[in-house]
Amino acid sequence: MFASGLAGGGLGGEAFRHRMKRFYPYFAYLAEAKGRFLAGILSGLLFAAFSGFGMPFMVEKVFPVIFGSRPEIEAVIDRLVEAEGPEEADRLLQEAFPGDMKSREETAQVQLWFNEKFGDDKGRTAMLVAAAMLVPITALLRGMAGFFNVYWITSAGLHVLRRIQQSVFDKLQRLPLGFFSGRQTGDLIARVNGDSGILQGVVTTISNDLIKQPFTLLFALGYLVYKSIENQSAFFVLLCLLTIPIAVLPIRVLGKRLMRRAGNMQKEAGNNTAILAETLGATREVRAFNLEDMLAKRFLDGVARWTHLHLKVVKYRYFVPPIIEMLAAGAVAAALTFGSVQGMTLEQFLPLVIALYMCYDPIKKLGEVHNRLKQGEASLDRLEVILNAEEGVTDPPDPVRIQKVKGEIRFEGVNFAYGKAPALKEVDTVIPAGQIVALVGPSGAGKTTFASMIPRFYDPVDGIIRLDGVDLKTLRLKELRDFITLVPQEAVLFSGTIEENIRLGRLSASREEIEQAARLANAHDFISGFSDGYATQVGERGAQLSGGQKQRISIARAFLKNAPVLILDEATAALDGDSESQIQKELADLAKGRTTLIIAHRFSTIRIADRILVFEKGRIVGDGTFEELEQGHDLFRSLLENQRH
Repeated sequence: MFASGLAGGGLGGEAFRHRMKRFYPYFAYLAEAKGRFLAGILSGLLFAAFSGFGMPFMVEKVFPVIFGSRPEIEAVIDRLVEAEGPEEADRLLQEAFPGDMKSREETAQVQLWFNEKFGDDKGRTAMLVAAAMLVPITALLRGMAGFFNVYWITSAGLHVLRRIQQSVFDKLQRLPLGFFSGRQTGDLIARVNGDSGILQGVVTTISNDLIKQPFTLLFALGYLVYKSIENQSAFFVLLCLLTIPIAVLPIRVLGKRLMRRAGNMQKEAGNNTAILAETLGATREVRAFNLEDMLAKRFLDGVARWTHLHLKVVKYRYFVPPIIEMLAAGAVAAALTFGSVQGMTLEQFLPLVIALYMCYDPIKKLGEVHNRLKQGEASLDRLEVILNAEEGVTDPPDPVRIQKVKGEIRFEGVNFAYGKAPALKEVDTVIPAGQIVALVGPSGAGKTTFASMIPRFYDPVDGIIRLDGVDLKTLRLKELRDFITLVPQEAVLFSGTIEENIRLGRLSASREEIEQAARLANAHDFISGFSDGYATQVGERGAQLSGGQKQRISIARAFLKNAPVLILDEATAALDGDSESQIQKELADLAKGRTTLIIAHRFSTIRIADRILVFEKGRIVGDGTFEELEQGHDLFRSLLENQRH
């Protein structure tokens, strides 16, 4: 009955197993914390035993001892003591207790034993106190089992959360740059934090409750069966469990609605995180354009929508327990009526009611498991957008090793497109090792895409790119990128010290090597001028430093890496004229002896180039020195004239 009811409600059967398969990879994380998890499960089983069987058994055996010391009971005991032989004792018991003879005899015999062992009132009082102490002792053991169950399961759950977040974060690091186009950073953060947390809660809750709650039910059911065999009047209580299939119906209906609302709620949470991240990342612009009120309204509107959806989730998640409580109360009422008609006493009936309640409580908890599972599916849908995304650029199964890189770069018939929009078309060119090449052209002509193909931020749709004659796709990504240094348009610094940010160029570098790189980048003097020197905190994204200082630290990082291939991606575009002219020398020094690609809109930065490639609509339409192109290439001359004006 129970299994079929759960299957019908989506908590069992083929549908449930199919749904659970999606969570199997995350259950594997529990195996990594199996010691803590098994300790929690063992504690849960003890909790189930104390709840399902221990509580009603204690009520049956202890309460009659305590409340059996009423004056009328004591009078019966006195008469039993004075009875002449067992036949007279049986007659007295029948007169005193016309109900269940066996139960009344046991109670009277216990009291008689008390009188024989503790003849005086003081002794009987002491024994009653001892019996009463079984109540808090049982509650303590049950409570401690519940505590350790929650503690160890939570500990294992935090391990699961860490592993889920780690897997999502690692996958984000491997995804191609195209994946992030059009996606809000805040929404991705919400998926890593919020959705991972919900998924972890589902994994640990399901793992715990699918073991603990059924055992609680079985222990309580076992007690009812035991009492039904002992006293047929108690069998009716078992029939009350026929209402369980009715309890499954609201679980099934509300679960579907919960999943939709939970997905929308998490999506709205991602949108709100995105607004917050954008606002905090552009505080100067917000104040400059008086956007405070507009952004505050947008954020508060989002919070209001999230609140509305969250209340929907709460409604559908917590509407099931009161329905089951009502059904349980109805079953208890029916049992009360039947028990009264059958002449059952309170002492007989109370343990049965507690056992009956202990049967319904696991059903209620399993209904909550079903709702958590639905909410978890909504979060898993959002996480799988990341986890199941095509990585695009991956390591080869049998990578080729290059012992020493000279730096020759060769493009052979390369085509590339962002979706359906072509970015590079039939690109063929060779850049000899050590040559400095500038890439120029209108915006969207393909310059940045061309340079991004070298560290394999993207792979060509057609064609081959080679480094020293070796196909880039045959190299390990980490090894390939060790050969390449990128100095971006806006220097990216991470929270930490100046020394830590320079050391990112080569993590094994010594302090002396870091200072030498800073001197080459003309950064040592201003760094030494700070009170904390190289230990100065740069703040989030280098907020404590000027644009020129950040760029010099970025250049120092490139000097420290000392890679044979250098990409300068409009490295001075974000600087003012004075800062740009000051950094030009450092960039020229950095480019010496390296295969260098300079992406620039400002033509002042390409004077150091040995050669210039002109891009237009994804094709290389010009190739020559500055003087050659200035004299004989219309597009280059047009771009140059625009710069001069």
